[in-house]
Amino acid sequence: MSPTHGPPTQRGNPLTPFSWLKQASFNMLCMGLIVGFIHSGIKNLSKGEKALYYFLALFIWRYLRFFINIIGFWIYKAAPMPESNANYYPGRDVTVVIPTVDPLGVDFHECLTSCARNGPRKIIIVTAGEDLYEKTLGAVAPVMEEFPLVNFLVTRTNIANKREQVAHVIRYINTPITVLVDDHVFWNSHDLLKSLLAPFEDSQVGIVGTNKRVRRLEGLSVWRRFWNMLGCLYLDRHNFEIRATNAIDGGVFVISGRTVGIRTCILEDKQFQAGYLHEMFFFGLLGPLHPDDDNYIARYMVANGWKIKIQYTKDAEIETTVGVGEPVHTKFLGQCRRWVRTTWRSNPASLFTEGTVWATQPYCVYAVYLTSFTNFALFTDAALVYFFTQSSWYTDAAEPKYALAALLSWIIFTKTVKVFRYFSTYPQDIWLFPAYVLFAYFHSFIKLWALFTFWDHAWSGRNLAALTKGEKNDDGRELSPQGFYLDDEDISDLDIGPSESPVPLKPMAPRGPQSSTIIKA
Repeated sequence: MSPTHGPPTQRGNPLTPFSWLKQASFNMLCMGLIVGFIHSGIKNLSKGEKALYYFLALFIWRYLRFFINIIGFWIYKAAPMPESNANYYPGRDVTVVIPTVDPLGVDFHECLTSCARNGPRKIIIVTAGEDLYEKTLGAVAPVMEEFPLVNFLVTRTNIANKREQVAHVIRYINTPITVLVDDHVFWNSHDLLKSLLAPFEDSQVGIVGTNKRVRRLEGLSVWRRFWNMLGCLYLDRHNFEIRATNAIDGGVFVISGRTVGIRTCILEDKQFQAGYLHEMFFFGLLGPLHPDDDNYIARYMVANGWKIKIQYTKDAEIETTVGVGEPVHTKFLGQCRRWVRTTWRSNPASLFTEGTVWATQPYCVYAVYLTSFTNFALFTDAALVYFFTQSSWYTDAAEPKYALAALLSWIIFTKTVKVFRYFSTYPQDIWLFPAYVLFAYFHSFIKLWALFTFWDHAWSGRNLAALTKGEKNDDGRELSPQGFYLDDEDISDLDIGPSESPVPLKPMAPRGPQSSTIIKA
């Protein structure tokens, strides 16, 4: 079935090879001049003392971005919601896509309900295999009855693979904006879609990220409370960084797939689909990748000249669960390994395989990509302390112990800034802050292990293969590389409830009341 909103007319603004060469060369020249200026200053300040030189160089490398990110965080401005004459309305222009392999979980029901409260035109739930398909139909039915103005469609692939599941449903999307949502995400505001649509008023914005929080659960044991806190702090740190870098040069290290708005014309692009379904890594020798889908999407936007916008507002705030799955420590540590392996695979691709960031995001080249290679807190902090204690700033100090205490206090202080919101909101967890710092140092070993095992791209935390073992689609056919096979049949023939043809998009206010429809596909 062809999308009813017609061929996409909007395009990104990719750089020509000459434009890339010109801008990248200019940015590299500026970087070189800055490095030369810093080197000259450090050399004059250290007066030939190697230990002091290394201390100052490492200190600036580690903390220059800290100061700049603070500035970026505070100068950030969200896209305002238009007061009138908006180009996009949730009930007319948005399709929500929720891939799931756990339709009977309490998270899925709350996720689906919170999405429906925002009144999108359609919600597509895509699962995997016949057993999960039937369970999903049963799980969606009561939500459909509760929200009669929203159309629901349930479909499935033959394997549990998020990339395949998303690609499979592109043919069913007939709105200009698609919102991808993980099945354990909860939208706190009824105006989330309105806030998420605001940045798309700029025709060059291709993707919009949200303000993310991890749900802090009450009544947990100390052990589970610790891991839940780590999950909360993980996303708080990410929020701080992406808000800051997005304000400075428009870049981010990733657009989280937990909830993300994308122009449908991008998803329909065959070039996008080919890379999305068959992404290789390590010079094309390994893959295709199953995780890292959100990193691929972010890099595709950069390479193809689309703007990225983080909508950091209260209305655009989503909640999710991290650090509460059983067994809690095993699952969280597995997620940490997967996330860091993603960093080792994706950041070199941004810098060296694709390279667009050198021309378009010079600050992120330093603050996101290059520093990620040296961001081992245990080793860098230890090196700072070592070089400082070997320098004259320590040995010649009137009270060396106070000088060292000042450095250690600074190191600890910088670890509080990104997580200040959490501890100010939940002061009852402040006593766990030392445990958080210790885990941050332990994470250096996780990052090192992930480097040595970067080739492992299993989806840690879920045995996806077991979910659909032995399953086939109705006709037993495999999906094409694009995930499509329809043989020109109309999905309206498979309706449950009142039949309804797709409603053509028109430049008018959101549609009025109509009967809810759940479609089997």
